[in-house]
Amino acid sequence: MKLLDKLGPLKANIGKRKRLLGVELSSSSVKITELKSSSGRSVLHQAHVVPIPPGKVTMGNIEDQEGLASELDSIWSSLNIKNRNISLALPGNLTILRRSRLPYVPPEEVEKAIKWEIEKTLPFKLEEIHFDFHVYEFYEGESIDLIYVVARRNIIESYQHLFQTAGINLDVLDSTFLALANTTIVNYDELANILFMVIDIGTENSNLLVIKNNRILYSRNIEVGGVLVNQTLAHATGCTLEEAEQLKLSGGADEATLREASHTLATKLYGEVVASLNYSQNLLGTQEQIDRIYTTGGASNTPFLVTELNALLNADVETLSPIRKVDLDPQLDPSYIDDISTRIAVAMGTALRPL
Repeated sequence: MKLLDKLGPLKANIGKRKRLLGVELSSSSVKITELKSSSGRSVLHQAHVVPIPPGKVTMGNIEDQEGLASELDSIWSSLNIKNRNISLALPGNLTILRRSRLPYVPPEEVEKAIKWEIEKTLPFKLEEIHFDFHVYEFYEGESIDLIYVVARRNIIESYQHLFQTAGINLDVLDSTFLALANTTIVNYDELANILFMVIDIGTENSNLLVIKNNRILYSRNIEVGGVLVNQTLAHATGCTLEEAEQLKLSGGADEATLREASHTLATKLYGEVVASLNYSQNLLGTQEQIDRIYTTGGASNTPFLVTELNALLNADVETLSPIRKVDLDPQLDPSYIDDISTRIAVAMGTALRPL
């Protein structure tokens, strides 16, 4: 199994080989999606967001191999999911995605050039990692525009062992960054010539992506997440973090307290967004502004968060829809899919990966 089966041109291309479920595993839940094709259209056949017990996964690291494997096996059985072949998106904090422009070499020497780049720029020995890459464009005699993804071997082996124990075939390891880009590009193809950003806001951390011309310019994982909202709510109301989570989801706290909690998270994200934008502008050699930002991830549902981000960033901040240009199987409940849509963007992206 390679780190990535294909980085591909980040386009949907379903059904050429065996169909894989797209899966994302977080500290709080497992997200599972399955896509089929019909008359050239992508069709969401099934989607699930299932809670897992706390303490099984922390910041992407598997803490309880045997217990989590048993939990995953039970989830597949209880949902009656027959397909046990999956494409899993590794958490953003456990992978490194780099956009790079290397001096030109012939195609057969690209892998060797990337190895040299990794040894020069990253604090890893080659025997400690897996990597894969995709060339965006060769500029004959000048340079190569590409992206590459790196993950530690021990992390990969940990996930392999987990799913093998659960009786699930981990066929492809994907990258959360690439999965997010794939979902966005497939559903918002009209943005091809626009510089825009995607913010995937999780419980413990968030992923930032800057995209233009269907190419990732910059990606970053940051330790800022929805737990900040829960901490602010818990401090303001005197409740536990678990109770604060329920207040956030239900809107049970008063509006002023919810706005204060959202503002805390939005302010932290604002600083990271500005830093990412500045870096991307330097890469482009331009002052082109990002005027469109899409949010996704479970914590993006925080009341008033989009409003707070709009005010701080002076940009058009919207909630990303991973099913905007994907049809729903008639058996699916549209209201349920709408309810979980912000939490399945990564799983959708890795299910859309060309197979």
